[in-house]
Amino acid sequence: MPLVFIIIVVKFNGSVSEILDRINSCKENRISGIWNINLMPFQSIGTQLKHITNWWALRNIAGNIIPFIPFGFLLPMAYKNCRKLWKTSLPVLVGIIGIEVFQFVTMLGSFDVDDITLNFIGTIIGYIVFSILNQHVTNRTK
Repeated sequence: MPLVFIIIVVKFNGSVSEILDRINSCKENRISGIWNINLMPFQSIGTQLKHITNWWALRNIAGNIIPFIPFGFLLPMAYKNCRKLWKTSLPVLVGIIGIEVFQFVTMLGSFDVDDITLNFIGTIIGYIVFSILNQHVTNRTK
C-alpha cells in the first residue's frame, strides 16, 4: 500500500529534484494567485474527453479510474458489512478526499473534484465486478 501511495499519489518517479520542482512551481503559482485546486465539476474531464485520442488525456482518465477498481472489489470481499454500495462508497470517498487534500496541502498535486469523480467511478466498477461474481458464486452454491 505505501508503494501505491508513493507512485500514484506522490507521483514519485525516482527523482527527488522533480518533486521539489513541482513544489516550487506550485509555490510560484500560488504567489501569482493561481492555486492548485479545481472545484468545477467536469472541467478537466471535459478537456480530457475532447483530447481522448492523445496519450496524456487517456492516461489521466485511466490513471484515475483503474487504481480504485480494487477498492470497490476488495472492501466488500474482505468485510461483510461493506456488501452494500453505500457502505463500500463511504470509506473510499473519505480516502479519496483525503488524497486530494494531501496533494493540495503538500503542493505535490492539485485538489481536483474531477479526480474524485473518476476515482469513485473506479470504485463503482470494482463493486459491480464484486456483485456479479458474488451473485455467480451464490447461484452456484445453491
